[in-house]
Amino acid sequence: MWREKLKIVKANPIAGLYPFTKLWMMCLYFFTVVVMATATIRGYPVYMLVPLALLFALTAATGIFKGFINVFSKLFLLAAIVLAAQSLLFPGAVLVWSRPVFGLFTLRVYENGLQKGLFLALNILSIGGIFIWFFQCTHNKEIVCACEKRGMSPKAGYVLLSTLQMIAVLQQSARVIMSAQEARGVETKGNLMIRVKALMPSLIPLVLGAIHNTEERVLTLESKGFTAKCPKTRLFDVEPNGKERTAMTVAVLITALLAGWRISLWVL
Repeated sequence: MWREKLKIVKANPIAGLYPFTKLWMMCLYFFTVVVMATATIRGYPVYMLVPLALLFALTAATGIFKGFINVFSKLFLLAAIVLAAQSLLFPGAVLVWSRPVFGLFTLRVYENGLQKGLFLALNILSIGGIFIWFFQCTHNKEIVCACEKRGMSPKAGYVLLSTLQMIAVLQQSARVIMSAQEARGVETKGNLMIRVKALMPSLIPLVLGAIHNTEERVLTLESKGFTAKCPKTRLFDVEPNGKERTAMTVAVLITALLAGWRISLWVL
């Protein structure tokens, strides 16, 4: 019996790649980050800027640069905090070769702490950035559908999908609750203390609402025969777009070139 299947059509060929192909590209990117992290110039991880440049080029080619930058800016703030904490709080002054780079009033930034801070910050940006790229161009349903086609059970797939969507669902519920609080005259905007006072009464309806939604989902799944021991009908499907071989070839070539470059630096 023929059944119509729902698909997500993407005009960009990179965004439309099969989810497992994107995962393999992520693994190659991780390998590139590890390889570039082993090379330094006077102790500074300058070569780690190469994976970041590749990440931005990949994002621009995927056509999600604007949305990527919106999320990446928050990751950049986290990396800046880690860099400042590592440079100021863990200077490594006990080492003889760790000299101060610059200072402001009583604060001193030592070379050893700055090098380690840059290493951690660039790792956060590189590894976190590739995850942002993956989830910006891949829907949660595509990931779960691809896993189920590889043999994952429907129950495990539903748990995975619910986990991936949990944060977005809770954020949406929190916005509704906060809007309701504002409609009742509760002050929700202002300094930190005002926001904390407005947040605490919102936690109880948020938790109760999550429990209630879970019960509704269970009843919905039972009505659709989710636990029945029979072949399941899948209305949503994901298929390769035909560009997977080309994408993997380019990714492997770039990784091999960077690895060869790193080996040449080590030999020479």
